[in-house]
Amino acid sequence: MPVAKRYGAAEIFGRAIQQMTIPALLQAANADHRTINCPFKINNAACHKKGGVCSLVQFENVVGGDVNVSGKPVTTCPTRFYEAGIVHRWVGEILIGTKSPAVVNEVSFLMADSGNEESSTESEVGRIDSVLVNADGQRLEWCALEMQAVYFSGKSMENDFRMMRHWQVSGPGFVTVQRYPVI
Repeated sequence: MPVAKRYGAAEIFGRAIQQMTIPALLQAANADHRTINCPFKINNAACHKKGGVCSLVQFENVVGGDVNVSGKPVTTCPTRFYEAGIVHRWVGEILIGTKSPAVVNEVSFLMADSGNEESSTESEVGRIDSVLVNADGQRLEWCALEMQAVYFSGKSMENDFRMMRHWQVSGPGFVTVQRYPVI
């Protein structure tokens, strides 16, 4: 009999679901994301993703009904990349020669004319996720950094949250619907 495999939430609101207690899982599955602080955002601001899913992982439903994790998590929320400034340090070192770049986030770079001849206002069309700057040395060095997490294709995560609201034992239950990461 083949082992069934499906992708489900690996982290919710910055916490690995395998390490969450049943009460914590129930609370997360019922939470309004706007009331939960994201541990990866600057100043610990509120989560912006409905459901708070940071990453997915593949689960296996093995013979006997046990559920195991198969593989490594796949990041689905771009904010997840801000953890402890790791990405900024790595990109800064590789591209502009510093492990501690100055970081300017969400820099407007495309503006559109409002179309109103009486007004000179422009509206923002696009933003650069981060601009990293190394101001040490003879010349200013900088780079733009765009971060893109993967999307997933398939049924809504709400199907998993509905299942989580009824979990009675520790550990993940088997994911109820098919979905997979899209790179």
